[in-house]
Amino acid sequence: AEKSDREAELVRMAEAIRQKEYFQQALSHLRTSEDSLRSLLLEGDDPTVVTSELHRLVNTLAEQQGIAVTRIDASTKPERFDTEAIKKNPLIAGFLKIRVRASLKCTPDKLTQMLAALESQPKFLVVERLEIRAWNVRPDKEINPDIVVATYVYKPEAPASKPARPARPAGAGA
Repeated sequence: AEKSDREAELVRMAEAIRQKEYFQQALSHLRTSEDSLRSLLLEGDDPTVVTSELHRLVNTLAEQQGIAVTRIDASTKPERFDTEAIKKNPLIAGFLKIRVRASLKCTPDKLTQMLAALESQPKFLVVERLEIRAWNVRPDKEINPDIVVATYVYKPEAPASKPARPARPAGAGA
């Protein structure tokens, strides 16, 4: 019986060794995919730094299109996905959503150009909301749109630490 247990254990170990290369290749492929996906995000894993970069990017794109930015502010608290979304796709659990809201003053054509510039960015940016307050809009008439641009930062939650066990008094038995 002991010999057959050893043989069975050796067979399991041999199978694990045969699968090792497959799993190493799969892990390498996943790491390459992760690097590729992370390259779509703005640089950094610190939400404060990424928020500043998104703020700068929105402001710069507006200026490049000749759009007046009358107000711009960033969300002060990045958001995690809700538990229902995470249940559907556990891979999103480590991402935080960061938003910047800008109030603009421009013509419809310039707003269209800015939206196209946002879309053509190599980084993943989302126009989450666009609100335009205007009456009798003409191509040459200025409008006052508010735009919310969002992106994501990969920042996994720190694992919950285990509470420290209280020290046993000296001389206490096990």
